[in-house]
Order: sequence, then C-alpha cells, then structure tokens
Amino acid sequence: MRRLKHMLHAFACAFIITSATGAASAGELRLGSGFGDGHSATRAMRDVFAPKVEELTGGRHTVSVFPNSELGRAPEMVNQAQSGINFGVFVSSAFYNSQVPEIGVTNMPFIFADRETAFKVFDGPFGEKLKPLFEAKGLTVLGFMELGFRNITNSVRPIGKPEDLKGLKIRLQNNPIHIATFNLLGASPTSIDASEMFAALSQGVVDAQENPYAVINSFRLYDAKQKYVTDTGHFFDVIVFAVSKSALDTMSEEDRKAIVEAGRLATLEQRKLAASDEASNLETVLSHGVELTRLTPEQREAFRTATAPVLDQVKAQLGAPLVEEFLAAVDAAK
Repeated sequence: MRRLKHMLHAFACAFIITSATGAASAGELRLGSGFGDGHSATRAMRDVFAPKVEELTGGRHTVSVFPNSELGRAPEMVNQAQSGINFGVFVSSAFYNSQVPEIGVTNMPFIFADRETAFKVFDGPFGEKLKPLFEAKGLTVLGFMELGFRNITNSVRPIGKPEDLKGLKIRLQNNPIHIATFNLLGASPTSIDASEMFAALSQGVVDAQENPYAVINSFRLYDAKQKYVTDTGHFFDVIVFAVSKSALDTMSEEDRKAIVEAGRLATLEQRKLAASDEASNLETVLSHGVELTRLTPEQREAFRTATAPVLDQVKAQLGAPLVEEFLAAVDAAK
C-alpha cells in the first residue's frame, strides 16, 4: 500500500511539473494576442501556423490561438510566453520594450518610407542581431510580422499640422519613444492597453489614438467617436511573434525545426495579407463617415521636423552606436 501511495504521489508530481512547464513540451501550444479574429496576424496563425505545426510534427503538437486579449493584456501575454505558461504571443514590438529595450530603436518616427525597406532591415543583419536579445529574456522570435504604418484618429478636429495636436488627449501604447514623440507634438499622451482602448475613446477619457488602418477597423474605432483620421504614417510598427524558449528547447530537434518553419511560413503569409488588406480596411473606416485628411509632402515634412529631436532622446536612452547601426541598416535597405 505504501509503495502504491509513493507511486501515485510521484505520478501526481510529474503531472504538476509537466503542466507548470507549459503548453510547452507537448500537445496544445497556446498563442495569445490582442488582435481580433479578422486581423491578418490572427488569420495567418490559424490558417498557416496551426495547420503547418500539426502537419510537420505529425500531430505531436497542435496550436490554439486566443485573440481579443482572451489570455490577458499584452504585457501579461508576453510574460506568459517568457515563463512558459503559454507557448507564444504575437503583439506589437512596443510591448517587448521592458524586456528588450533595444527593439525601441525601430520605433522612431518617420524612419521607414515603405514596408519593403522596413522588412529588408528586419530580415537582414540588424534583425538577426535583435533575436539573441529576445533569447536572453526567454523568448525565441519566429517572425517579424507587419502591424503597419500608424495613423492618427480623433473625435475633436481634422489634423493637418503638428499644432493641431496641441492639448489632445491621445491613447498610446506603453512605448517611451512613442510617448516622447507625441509630447514633442504638444499632445497629452496616456498609455492604455488595447483591450481598454475602445471604452476609453467612447467615454471621452481620451480624444484620440494612433494605429494602422487594420486595427482601427478591427476594433471598430469609428464607433468610439473617432470622426477624423489623418494618414500621418508616423511610425511603422511590427508584430513580434515570439515563443517560449524553454518550451521550444524541450522539444525534439525535428519538432523545433517544424515550429520554426511554420513560423516562417506564417510570417510571410501575414505580410501578404497585411499589404493586401490595407486599402480595404481604410475603405471600411471611411464608409462609416470618418473624414480623411491626406497630408501633402510639405505637411508631412512639418511633422518630421517637429519630431526630429526624438533621435537625440533615443541615443541617450539606447546608446548612439545602436542608433547609428540601425540608421545605417535603413540607408542600406533603401
């Protein structure tokens, strides 16, 4: 009897340890995100990553995708992936700043002229340099996906010049560089998680926000008093698709390779979807009575000039060598 009790106790402990180390080593791989069901990232995970993982691992692993902040706020989901509570997360690069502050160098305003230049940088030596920094924090990057060019919406007035932002209460991600940028523009930034953004806009806690058209449409921000949109394209944002390094390390080499390959394919598909969805997302936003202000080259240059001092702040925070290396990578990619 005593031996049976010891065996049962050992089995229970093994079960607890297996459960605690994650979604991790076998079976269901849980991915969390704040994006909605129709967002290109969610679709790529469900339609490409999940079936490819199951196919390439011979069914040893399956993937469950939890969009709409079902697993918590973005910072919480990043922490869950770090600890192995959940397998992975795909959210804006801004939500990795506390773990990997160096990613912030890519968040400077008006750096990328187009998505092609951006992805040459992220797919090139500079992007490869960032990946070990994530690994040191317990995260393995499977892909840099497109969140896109961020544009300003608000409930107060059309925005055509930097001065129009003066005094506007604007919701931002908790990103030091984004916040510094909008402080320079005279706005009043407030960090609010995406899961609370619609309510904050609807209730007048903030007047404005900035996001790619895909997010503006996915979150139906036109129903949250956002009457005006300006195509500022001030930041180009990426989605970092990262998974638990400890979970990945427990897998066989064959399964690790399968996960990495599935991540690569999902990333490529998501980028295609994001590019093709951009025009239709804007069209949907405008169909709900939102007024669009398209900036002239001269107006855009005024925003660029007003936010230029952010460069010195980033150099002070992250170091001039990193900033110069990044800017050199951007120039080489043009």
